[in-house]
Amino acid sequence: MKLKKLIIFLLLFFVAFPIFIEPTEASTVKSIKITETTPVFDDYQKVAVFLKGTSHTVVDESNLFYHTVIGNDQVKFSKKKAVISKDTPNNWKAAHPVRAKTSKAVQVLDRPAVKAKSFGHIQPNMTINVQRVKGNYYPVLLGGKTGYIHKNDLLIEAGIPVLMYHDLVVNKTDQNASTLEVAKFKEQMDYLKANNWTTITPQQLESWVAKKGTLPKKSVLITFDDGYKSTIDMAYPILKNHGFQATSFLITSRIDRHGVVSEQDIFQTQDVYSYQNHTHLFHMFNSFTNLSLLQYESELVILEDIQQANDSIEQIIGRDYQVMAHAYPYGKRSLTAILALQAAGITSAYTIDEGNVFRGDSLFELKRQRIHSNMNLKQFADKLQGR
Repeated sequence: MKLKKLIIFLLLFFVAFPIFIEPTEASTVKSIKITETTPVFDDYQKVAVFLKGTSHTVVDESNLFYHTVIGNDQVKFSKKKAVISKDTPNNWKAAHPVRAKTSKAVQVLDRPAVKAKSFGHIQPNMTINVQRVKGNYYPVLLGGKTGYIHKNDLLIEAGIPVLMYHDLVVNKTDQNASTLEVAKFKEQMDYLKANNWTTITPQQLESWVAKKGTLPKKSVLITFDDGYKSTIDMAYPILKNHGFQATSFLITSRIDRHGVVSEQDIFQTQDVYSYQNHTHLFHMFNSFTNLSLLQYESELVILEDIQQANDSIEQIIGRDYQVMAHAYPYGKRSLTAILALQAAGITSAYTIDEGNVFRGDSLFELKRQRIHSNMNLKQFADKLQGR
């Protein structure tokens, strides 16, 4: 009888809290050693060279090739020029917030030092993803291990920064890095103004990404998530005084709550803010699975929530206003969610993945630059430039 009750309890538990297991690459990741200096290719051309005696991590293999990663792009090289090693595979995953181009064949060093040894090189005119500069060197993931390229050997492609803010306060009383002191926000806006940055709208960025429009060289999209009241009381006067535009992604079920924007706020601040979608009730995730509702609900259910958020904003603003952009809660998304967004008339969506936006990027995977309270002005300027 007790066993029967336990089985029933477990069945009810897993129905209430579904478990989603993502496939793991651990079974395919292995270490290899290069036995003969070998060229490395993507699907079209030679992109790099691995030197004899160096070790790398491979993430997949086919009949003729081992597959590994440079930056965040998968590449391949001949199996005939490598042997499997007993070494523990390196962690081949990393964030890639900086996009760079090689103007010549560049050496990848084993440490960030003048006298470091090269363990490979990357071909000229290659676009690669590297980490933020550390001293005089950019870290880069090369075949599953971190290498270093001197900053003088790379041309950084700036792209368009999309700044991500949340709540502003006069004085910080918590450790939440997303809560920013208003004095720092003003300092950053002053920097943008003094350095001739142009603020843009989601519509302008979308057109540029889709290669249908142009933007000034120093263009920036300023975004706020969640619809905090501080976007009205603190950010709005500063933005308006600077002649700036910004975008506010709203959780529409929270409008008119304490500490959140009101309908009147939204209606009266359209001269600065473009109000967009951050879900109606779906800004939450299952703590048991660590998945957001946009990752495991059905397309129809997600569509209903997104459409309700759209309708709420459009009814407040009126005059044929149309919501067209979305910010994923916690940055979590799925193909099902993207299909639901598209069905609701959303034409672009923003992640919390770090980096600038480039022409040709996926309109439903747009990166942003997180602005946090521990950042100084130089770091803020570096993020604008994609460094």
